[in-house]
Order: sequence, then structure tokens, then C-alpha cells
Amino acid sequence: MLQGEKDRSNNSNQQMIKIPSSAFGALRRELIDMLGFRRSKGFLLRYGWNCGLTDCRQMMELNWEDKRDLLLAGPKMHTENGHVDVEVQILDVNFEEGTLHFEGDWLHSKEAIEHIKLFGYSEESVCHTLVGYASGYLSELLEKQVIVRETSCMAMGDEKCHWICKTVEEWDGDPEVENERHFYEADHIHTELEETYEKLRLERDSLSKTYDVHQKLFKEIVFETGVQPIVDVLYETVKTPVLIESHLCEVRAFAGISEQEAREYAGELKNWLAIQQRKKGKKKHEIHDTTLLELSPGHKRIITPIYFRKKIHGYCSFFTHEHKVTEVDKMVLGQAALACSLHLSNELTRFNTEQNIRGNFLEDILNKRITMLEIANYAHYIGFELKAPYFMVVIQRKFEGKSIKEEIEFNDEFMNELYKYFQSKQLTCLLGKKSGNDVIILFSDSVLSNSHMDKERFSSQLLHFCSKKYPNLSFKMGVSSSHLSIEDAPQLYDESMASLKVTSSQQNLVFFESLGVVGMLLQTKNPQTLENYAYRVLGKLGEEDKGKSMELLITLYYYLENGASIHQTACAMNLSVNGLRYRLGKINELLQVDLNKGYNKNEIYVALQCLMVLGELKLPS
Repeated sequence: MLQGEKDRSNNSNQQMIKIPSSAFGALRRELIDMLGFRRSKGFLLRYGWNCGLTDCRQMMELNWEDKRDLLLAGPKMHTENGHVDVEVQILDVNFEEGTLHFEGDWLHSKEAIEHIKLFGYSEESVCHTLVGYASGYLSELLEKQVIVRETSCMAMGDEKCHWICKTVEEWDGDPEVENERHFYEADHIHTELEETYEKLRLERDSLSKTYDVHQKLFKEIVFETGVQPIVDVLYETVKTPVLIESHLCEVRAFAGISEQEAREYAGELKNWLAIQQRKKGKKKHEIHDTTLLELSPGHKRIITPIYFRKKIHGYCSFFTHEHKVTEVDKMVLGQAALACSLHLSNELTRFNTEQNIRGNFLEDILNKRITMLEIANYAHYIGFELKAPYFMVVIQRKFEGKSIKEEIEFNDEFMNELYKYFQSKQLTCLLGKKSGNDVIILFSDSVLSNSHMDKERFSSQLLHFCSKKYPNLSFKMGVSSSHLSIEDAPQLYDESMASLKVTSSQQNLVFFESLGVVGMLLQTKNPQTLENYAYRVLGKLGEEDKGKSMELLITLYYYLENGASIHQTACAMNLSVNGLRYRLGKINELLQVDLNKGYNKNEIYVALQCLMVLGELKLPS
């Protein structure tokens, strides 16, 4: 039994302090709020361990008849100090061999009660100071490490707390015990503080670097210097190659690599995206946020999408040899992607504003709403050089959008791409829209001369650019003749529209000069006379087909357009040869003209072109 307890209290080298359970609960709450449940658990276990170890050393200074009584003094002190009521169930100890199996229950644990008051019920046991105390007390007594496990707890909803004490060897590598052991290491708090300090230092440096990038990028956005300065800022900050690409994997800006390398890397990303597009289900990988991609040996990049109006408009990448993405990489790339999005927004706003001005200016010229003096003033204001001669281009494209919204978005994108194309060629023009999807462009012929290009070559290049940029769409282009006065713009528009109407799948670029007689007839500005002429030449065939589907007239046009070749015409119209022969037979029957004679062919072809220019005859798309 315990003897001389009063003497122990009086002769102790350390003064004993008692605190209310509610105060201990408040301390527990502060620890958990600051350190979290896991770290506060380690703190409380080590606190209990030191209390148990100190009490054991003081108790060992007293005289004991039986060492088992010294062991049981620990639970008794817990009870007398008001921490918990202890019921011992098993005590099997051999001090000489250093073995122990000590088991029992804790009733009315103040630690569990306070935890429930502050945090509610827990999924894990919470009597950490009790467990730590018992582990420290018994380890000091047996002179080897003893680990106490709490297998049930009031805070988990159990009726009472159950505990088991064994030496580390007797736990025999129990994984839960091994997981608990590191909490008792003497330098654990110091190590955690060092780790925490290092994390805080890294986070401070990361925040400092991110803030520095943010400030520099903000400056570039405010001064609207473009995408390349954004890339230069990133390269200067992260000291690693940077690349910005469009959503079509076109190189927009780069730093730290050569232009050739940038194009090769962009090509590899384009191939990878194409492969992913063909995949389905979980095998398909898409870039929705910052991720690490290894596209080929030596080509590993951290990439993030650039969003604009909820769609991906491009990608920003760092090239790296690392195997993971750090938080600072995510933050810096996020800032860069946001800067690019803001740049796109500014660019679009500027473009829309400028295009509205230019489009309205062109509309005013076409409708003759302004005088020549006003034209000169507006042209000077927007930087359009009034230098004769002038010509006009009308571009028509077929776009089958799923909705009106998609069509409007595509129109804006197409106009923007044309604007950037003319900028790259250093060409000033007036760009506008007319009658739905038609884009009208007014040029000064002299501007092309400065670029060492003629109208025909430039128009071909422009059509090639459109077809290459949007390979899934079909484009047609009508080009007017050249006039000396910008006030003739309405006539230029009529000419380009007339040219557009006679385009076909075989000839998607038509110049007004190539219309020959039809062009001259249009100069009369008497459409009724032109229509009468056309139907007079076509005779009964025109009368029969007029007001119907114009099937026979369309067939005749394709037949003449393809050099009177039955097989070429059938292929162009997607008809069977027998079906085409039947139609030609009916045409000959109604036309009553010998098509083998060149003069008849030419006159009928001109008549058909007249109907097309007048909008009477429309070829299928």
C-alpha cells in the first residue's frame, strides 16, 4: 500500500498545481484551434507522458513493500486528483523480465466530457493526457517503453473508456501502436516547429514571388503592352522557359527557348490534344486546370488553360524536369493565365470599339450619308489612307452553328482573325458586315502596291488564309473592279456582290472584270432590261423553269461550266449519268438551240450569268 503520501507532497522538489477541468478544456480548445486535432493530440500525449514520468520518479523515492503497489499508485493518483475513476481488470507484470499486461476501464473521464462539450462526439478516442500519463508512468517504472492504447472512449459514444497497457515488444508490431509511437519522441515538437517554420518560410517566399509576379503582370495589363511582355515577366521570375499558345496550338509568345523549339513543342501539344479527342471515357485526358504533361522525352511541361468567356482560348506553360507541380507553380501560372484572359478582354473591347467605328464609317459611305469632307475627317481619325484607286471584297462563308449565340460568337471571332491578318500584313482597310454572314472590306489599291502585291494575288492569299484557318468551312469571294473615288463605294459593293453570285464550288473566287459582257450590262443599272434579255435568250426553257425549282437551268449552267462534259457535270451535281442525260434531253427539247455551236453556248452562258447576278438563279450550296 501507499505510505507517507503527505511526506511526498511536502518533500517534493516540484510544487503541485491543480486546475479546473473547464480551464483544461479551454486549453484543449485553443490547442486544437491553433494546431489541429493531430498535432494537438501529440502535444497532449507528451504533456501527459511528462506528468506521469515526473510522478513516477517522485513515488519511487518513497518506501514500498511491494513494487506492484508502486505501479497501482499511478491509477490511484489519477483518481485522487479528479481526472478519472479507475477500475483495474487485469494486472500481469514481471518486473525482472520487463513484461506487462495491464488492462482496465476509466469511468467519468473529465477529458472526454470536456471534449464532448466543446466539439461533440468524435470518431477517435480523445483521452490523450490520460493515455500519455499512463505510458510515461509505466515506462519509467519498467525502464522500457510502454504504450497505452485506448480501445473505447466515452467521446466516441461508448459507456466508458477502456485501456490496455503493454511494452512495445509485447504489442508485437501492431500497426496502430507503431503509428502512435512517433508522438512520444522527445524532439517531436522541435521537429514539427522546424518543419512548420520551413513551410512558413517557403509559403512566405512563394507569396512574395507570386505578389511580385502579380504586380509586374498588372503593370503590363494596365499599359496594354501585349502577350510577349507577360511571358518575359514569367521567364524573369521563374527562370524557366515559358510558352503561350492559342487553343489551336499556335505559338503566341515564348521566352527561354528558340522559335523553332516553340513551334516543335506546340506541334507536339497539338498532336497530343488530337489523340485525346479521339479517345473516350476515362482514357480521355483533358486540360481543365494546372497539370503536368510529359509529351515526349525532353518535353515535360506544367500547363494551365487560359479561359475567356468560359471557353479555353489558349494555354500557358512552364517547361520543367520536375515530377510534380508545386503550389508556387500553380499560383504563378494562375496569375499568368488570368493576365492573358484580361489581355484578351482588353483586346476584344478595343477591337469591337474600333470595328464599330470603322463599320459605321463604311456603312455611312455605302449609304451616302456623309460628304467627301466628312469622309476625309473620319478617315484621318481612324488612320485609313485615302489614296486612289479603291476596290472592295465580299467574303461569304457557310457556318452551321447550333444556336444563334454560337453563330454570333463565330462572326466576332472571324472578324477578329481578319483584323489580325490585315495587321500582320500592315494593311489598313475598312471592315464591316452586310446581309447576314457577308463580310465587306474596302481597300486602297495603293496600299497593296506598297506591299508589292496586286489585287489578284492579294485576294487569292486572303481566300487561302480563310480556308486554312477554318478548314471545315467553305468560303466564296467576290472582288470588284478598281475605282478612283471612294464615293463610288456603293458601285464597288454592287460589283463585288455580282461577282459573288456567280461563284461556284469549282470557282470560289470571282473578279468583276472576269464577268465580261455581264459586267458591262450591269453598268446600265437597268435590271429589268437585263432580265428580259436573259429570258428571251433562254426561250421556252426559261418560261418552263421560271417560278419552279430552276432545276433545268441549274443543270444547264453546270453543263456549260464543265465544258459540256457529261461525266464532269454528273460528278459536280452528284447525279447519275442516266439522270443527267434525261435532263439534258428535256433541255434540248425546250431550248431548241444547237448547243454544239460556240456562239449559242456563249450567249446562253451569259444569259444564265445575268440571272445569277440578278438573284433569279441560285446555285445550291
